[in-house]
Amino acid sequence: MSMAKAESSLKPEPQFFVNQKKGELKELTKLLEQYHLEKDVAKQRQTIKKVIACMTLGVDVSLLLTQMVKASKTADAIIKKMVYLYLVNYSENSQECVILAINTFLADCRDGDFKIRALALRTLSSLKFSDAIPYTEKAIVEGLKDMHPYVRKTACIACIKLYKDSPTSISNGDYIKKLYMLIKDADPQVSINAVIALDEILESEGGIAITRKLIFYLMNRLKEFPEWAQSLIIDLLTRYEPKEKERIDILNILESKLLHAHAGVILAAIKVFMKYTKDCLLYTSPSPRDRQKSRMPSSACKKKKKKK
Repeated sequence: MSMAKAESSLKPEPQFFVNQKKGELKELTKLLEQYHLEKDVAKQRQTIKKVIACMTLGVDVSLLLTQMVKASKTADAIIKKMVYLYLVNYSENSQECVILAINTFLADCRDGDFKIRALALRTLSSLKFSDAIPYTEKAIVEGLKDMHPYVRKTACIACIKLYKDSPTSISNGDYIKKLYMLIKDADPQVSINAVIALDEILESEGGIAITRKLIFYLMNRLKEFPEWAQSLIIDLLTRYEPKEKERIDILNILESKLLHAHAGVILAAIKVFMKYTKDCLLYTSPSPRDRQKSRMPSSACKKKKKKK
């Protein structure tokens, strides 16, 4: 038994990215026809991997379009990702593939698994076609109000992609208003991604509107955010002009961040301190030596003793 296990462990792993033999396309067609009869997910993955490998090596596997769309109807996220990669690759040259791809993505945006919904939305927003924009808009609107925070976070980033592909879609819709509302989302990942999306979309206007209400809301929630998000929030303070009392309150909050373990947080805090104290006279507490009665040089003290 031990010898058999040793031999099985020494078997080489499947080689996908190698020169394909003649008739490989026919073999792949047969494998995909038997795909739905195969109950082993691992073997299903191997079949899809072979198709992706051929596509990566430059083999035209566009004839497998129908079978690949059928293969996308699975609960396995890995298979979904590979099929999405195939659909996006061939949708650039095939109108038929565009329609099939969009329909597949829209169906998966309503899937019961939040990971599948997020993956479909992310891929749909990556399509570089003007005809796909109306469908992307609908998917983003649904994603922004999804029950799961992971999908809402993905929808925030999808707004940036939509803005780059079609700025008028963002300006004509109420995406800006919805993103501002998502800053107050209970999930910190959704909140910070809404801030990032607004800052990039409104770049021509100077970025996200930095108001007192926004600053103090984010500062009060600062501990909830991961380190990279904390550094971004603190960096926003450099674009805010506080009143004197507000400046002191902000610096008091940031004082502990100067001892933070994350370098980005420390640098962002130092940047704010340098800006807010630029025109201020800093007071430093006296050292123990300053508290002594005599501040004369030691040589002068010796001369005084000799005179006595």
